[in-house]
Amino acid sequence: MPQNNDTADATYRSRIEKLREAMKEFGLTAVVIEPGPAMVYLTGVHWGRSERTFALVVPLKGDLGFVLPGFEEKRARELIHPGAEIRAWQEDESPYQLVARILKDRGIVSGRVGMDPSVRFFIYDGVRKLAPQLDYVSAQQVLKSAGVDTTSSTSKRK
Repeated sequence: MPQNNDTADATYRSRIEKLREAMKEFGLTAVVIEPGPAMVYLTGVHWGRSERTFALVVPLKGDLGFVLPGFEEKRARELIHPGAEIRAWQEDESPYQLVARILKDRGIVSGRVGMDPSVRFFIYDGVRKLAPQLDYVSAQQVLKSAGVDTTSSTSKRK
């Protein structure tokens, strides 16, 4: 069942803008998020974690970018609100390469990239190896400043 409607779209756009304001304040060029409380609060996308990478890249400027397994693309498109870019990877491709390309395509070739504290090490490490010129830091304070509670299944409503 699609989650899209005008009210929800406006709510999520507002939350992303609040995150971007916090990113400016903390000097981040992007934030990488895995499924969990932050992704739900910011986009409304409920997705379970597995060994296959499903990630959201929130750049300071430009469209959101989702990276997900190719076989999940149809279902993901039903959940992701309009305006976000979706890049699907196949079993013989690297999802980390797609995350790194989204960053590069948004002009992020230097600076600090925040990682949602729940991002698993293998995802962080895979992206870091493909974009080593970036400085990777925890996004916990930025997310908290934007009203996202990364420690529970609910976030503050602001």
